[in-house]
Amino acid sequence: MYVLAPNQIVEIYPYSFGDLQRDNPNTSYPANASDETLAEWNVFPVTYNPAPDYNPATQNCNQANPTLNAGTWEMTWAVTPATPEQIAERTSAKESEVRQQRNQLLSACDWTQLPDAPVLRATWATYRQQLRDVTAQAAFPWDVVWPVSPSEPTPVQFMGAMPSGGNSIATG
Repeated sequence: MYVLAPNQIVEIYPYSFGDLQRDNPNTSYPANASDETLAEWNVFPVTYNPAPDYNPATQNCNQANPTLNAGTWEMTWAVTPATPEQIAERTSAKESEVRQQRNQLLSACDWTQLPDAPVLRATWATYRQQLRDVTAQAAFPWDVVWPVSPSEPTPVQFMGAMPSGGNSIATG
């Protein structure tokens, strides 16, 4: 990633080697132009900096123009407040995401409530109720505390424990 910065003032960011070639069609460049060669055209590499910590529920974090720091152009970020509309949209999307995850967890253990399931149904019923109650948590949907699944065999594990011969039906 590069910046076009004549006189150390950002003109275009982001900028690429292809942009330089397009902006100067009558100029021939080496296939692998060095940073020194690019600097002759006021094109400078930009050092990556990770985004800062921010609250995605209530803030926006966008890449801003790079800054020149001790001779090096560095990526910068702008953290700004989200609008009430953005907050409502994000909250709605997060609620849907959490509900979908909760529904997948419920579906994965539906079998535990069958009358002949080889599990402690009451333990699983409690777990399933805790999953349903996730949406009532005070920090929902942004900071959900997920219940821990009981550690009992899954239907596949249980079927694998059948005696050899594969037939669980008594004949006589």
